This record gives sequence, C-alpha cells and structure tokens, in this order.
Amino acid sequence: MWNLSRKTPGHRRARAASAALLAGFLLAGCFYHFTGGGLPAHVRTVFVEQFENNTPYGALSADAQRELQAQMIRSLGVRLASREAADAVVRGKISSYQEVQANIRPGDSGRISVNLSEVQIVFDAEIYDVKEDHPLWRGGSISAIGQYDPARNESVEIARAKAIRDMAQKVVDGAQSQW
Repeated sequence: MWNLSRKTPGHRRARAASAALLAGFLLAGCFYHFTGGGLPAHVRTVFVEQFENNTPYGALSADAQRELQAQMIRSLGVRLASREAADAVVRGKISSYQEVQANIRPGDSGRISVNLSEVQIVFDAEIYDVKEDHPLWRGGSISAIGQYDPARNESVEIARAKAIRDMAQKVVDGAQSQW
C-alpha cells in the first residue's frame, strides 16, 4: 500500500511544478477573451428604421421595428439613437407574408385536420455602419417562421409574434456572426 503522506524531495518538486503550471494556466485564462463577434467597438448606438413593407399587413413594419429595437439593446448592448446621432442603422424590406398549414392529416369521413399552422415572413435586412460608411452585415431573402396549433385554440397572432421575434433574432445573429 502506498503512503501518500510521505514527502520526498521529488514529490515536493513535482507539487511545486504542478502548482506553478496551474497558476500559469489560470493567469493566462484571465487574459483570454473572444474577439470579432458582434458589432465593432465604435458602434454604440443604433437607429432601427421601419422596414419597407410589401405585404398587405401594415402593422408588420411597426411590430418588427419594436422587436428589433428590444433585441438589439438586449443582445448587442447598444443604445437607441436618432438617425442623425446613430453609429449604425438597421434597415430592410419585408417582401412576403404567408399563413400556411404546415401539418395536415386526413380525418374521418374525408375531413382534413390541421395539426400545425405557421406564419412565414421573408425579408431582407442590413446593418449599416454610418461612421465607417459601409455595411456591417447584409442578409437577403431570410425566412422567419412562427408556428401555432389551431387545435389548441392558438391564434395566428401568436404565430405572427413568434415570426417577428424570429426575424429580429436572425438580424441579431447576423450582427454576431462577424467573426
């Protein structure tokens, strides 16, 4: 059986070397950080435009603007500013809006049962660096989806709100993908 309490000269050196190595790793870890993701350091304020809306649903632009503002603040740590004072501008266009049955199944006596429906929003977006005069991120024909279950008495409004949240999240993800 080994006597672990025995202190030999080699054992002491090994312990001291291990402690020094561990301290070195911990110290190095304190100085390590990720770089490259998110917006550049000089972008501290943003202006979120109402997206151009090519759909018959007029409220989509205002709803998307509010959700984008909230998610940009929460996820990217920026502040909102007027167009004139902003370091960057978020702008875009909503090109289509559809309500579709995503999952249907034939029921009894030829009836069709809708198990899942969804709202699909297709949009283009851009985050433009006003100070450096160039786009930071651009996405085209992005699809945002929100689902709802009519069998649970969920409404299309629930799916629309989910799709708008998904839309804003995809813009934020685009900003964070700048590695």
